[in-house]
Amino acid sequence: MNEIKDNQIYRQLQKHLDNFPIGFPATKSGVEIEILKFLFNPLQAKIASCLNLAPKRPGKVQQRLQERFDLEMTEQEMTDHLHEMFMNGCLERSGKEGSFRYSNAMLAIGMFEYHVDHLTPEFIENMNKYFDEAFAEEFHRTGVPQLRTSPHMKAIAPEHKIATYDDMRHYVKNVEKPIQVANCICKQGEAMLGKPCKQTDDYELCLIFGSKNYAEREQVREISKEECLAILDRAEREGLVLQPGNTMEPFAICICCSCCCGVLTAAKHFPEPAKLFATNYFAEVILDDCIGCGICINRCQMEAITIDNKKAIIDLGRCIGCGLCVTTCPTKAMKLIKKAEETIPPKNTAALYMKILQKKFGKRREMMKMLKTLLG
Repeated sequence: MNEIKDNQIYRQLQKHLDNFPIGFPATKSGVEIEILKFLFNPLQAKIASCLNLAPKRPGKVQQRLQERFDLEMTEQEMTDHLHEMFMNGCLERSGKEGSFRYSNAMLAIGMFEYHVDHLTPEFIENMNKYFDEAFAEEFHRTGVPQLRTSPHMKAIAPEHKIATYDDMRHYVKNVEKPIQVANCICKQGEAMLGKPCKQTDDYELCLIFGSKNYAEREQVREISKEECLAILDRAEREGLVLQPGNTMEPFAICICCSCCCGVLTAAKHFPEPAKLFATNYFAEVILDDCIGCGICINRCQMEAITIDNKKAIIDLGRCIGCGLCVTTCPTKAMKLIKKAEETIPPKNTAALYMKILQKKFGKRREMMKMLKTLLG
């Protein structure tokens, strides 16, 4: 009987989280409930369902818990529970010590990434299963991605005027926030399952800008701009794709490969994955200069290149404009072409998620109703 009640609590939380910009859809297998059981105990699941995307003080969460579940606890007890849930990587937190506010985190980018260095094989297997069954489609459903693809600067021809939001080296050189680096959770998880990354042996690649959440959990190391630029250089050498947050001022730069990264791996299963990415470039071959060496095939993380009659052929339905094929072409036959219509990212993270919500729920009236639900 208790197990049935607990499952009802987790199902309620799943439906609550499914209202967010990046939702938490149900599956036939119920693997999403197993993920929630890993993240929350039954009491924590009830507490999480009393939160939303707008940060709340512990006293307000305590009040909601009593109203919705007839559970009483002191404000200090609630503060202790929220702190534990935050430290476990299941909530967001803002404010200063003594006046912290708490809010829900989405599964990704959010709770999944917050469990870096605290993974289990079972959790990773369940996450992979969830990506295959439902979450990959949810992640890409609106056509407004959380991440964008930025080209490696060595691939950009001098005549191209590249926007600052596509030039990650420019962004790093000018950012005023602290620069942090963390282990890549995708690479870490796959290695735990006995599938180490084929592109690199170094997993400390996830670049983050000014995150208090990661810092307070001691999941990041602060680095200099020079160290950060060196990581970008290594990413180019080792054939890794740059995927910053899809905003003018990205909160992070993911450095990805198609053997580990959930985003790239899931996208490859779609017939035209290029449509799922925010990118302003695509690769082109100068056929007269191409010798069909095949180096570009090994560099491409989206399987967009084949060799036909000793010439490289690019499938533009799969090319995401990362530039990896360009930087190592021995005859300079590969080049990046800027798209005629430029994709300009939202100003900040809040604007990004508002845009995703608008695409997800459509009409203004429906979106405002959903915002009231999310913000309380």
